[in-house]
Amino acid sequence: MAALGREAPKRLVRLVVFGGTGFVGSAIAEEAVRRGLSVTCLTRGGRPPARIAAQAWSDKVEWQPGNALEPDTYRERLVGADAVITAVGRLPLPSLTYDEVVRDNGETNVAPARAAQAAGVPRLVVVGASIPPFVPGMSFGVSRAKGVFSAGYAVGKAQAEAYARDEFTDPSSGAGAVVLKPGGVSGTRYVGRAALPLPLWMAMSPISTLLRNIPVDAIADLAPVPVENVARAAVSAAIDPDFAGSFTVIQNLDLVRNYGKK
Repeated sequence: MAALGREAPKRLVRLVVFGGTGFVGSAIAEEAVRRGLSVTCLTRGGRPPARIAAQAWSDKVEWQPGNALEPDTYRERLVGADAVITAVGRLPLPSLTYDEVVRDNGETNVAPARAAQAAGVPRLVVVGASIPPFVPGMSFGVSRAKGVFSAGYAVGKAQAEAYARDEFTDPSSGAGAVVLKPGGVSGTRYVGRAALPLPLWMAMSPISTLLRNIPVDAIADLAPVPVENVARAAVSAAIDPDFAGSFTVIQNLDLVRNYGKK
């Protein structure tokens, strides 16, 4: 019990982030640190790459080893967390098989969600994707053997969303899940072993400004969203009590229009 006349110190809200070394995941971790939250990032190596380690916010993150596909490597680190955020996925590169693309966008999110549920974590946030139906390789594929079929990328993302909606969410216990569905995400990506900067914002920002101001929602919904907006939405989804015990999807248009810098 706290001494008379002295308030007990407030416990920091604790978030566990999968994918915290990636383009979107690192932005989420940075935003959570900026808001004064306790952040644990689970990565295969258990440490940030040099480009992230050089940033001041990374010193305030607890970096721990954990492979998203192997819950035994991180199960105990989920205990006591207030929310788990999964920001893991893989673009459907030609070098990957269909099953690898499904796994790297589906089970890499489902496995942490399942482990979080078992650990009693009350909130799950999944960074999914809004996939236009006309994009080959991401929405659909075509082959002589299969004809037209759902692309592995879309199938994996759908698996992650379905688990959040149908398995994790439980109104009776207060467990809530939020799926973010950005379209194109603008910002600076770092590619290759040399971590070369790829300033996507230079191409995407003018397009985003144009599309999001068009009064037709179906067109504005195609606007690329700044990575900072996705990060703000993810952290808000993790800590906002309005999301308790319910399943929510935050679409690209909401991310563009409602999560910009105030």
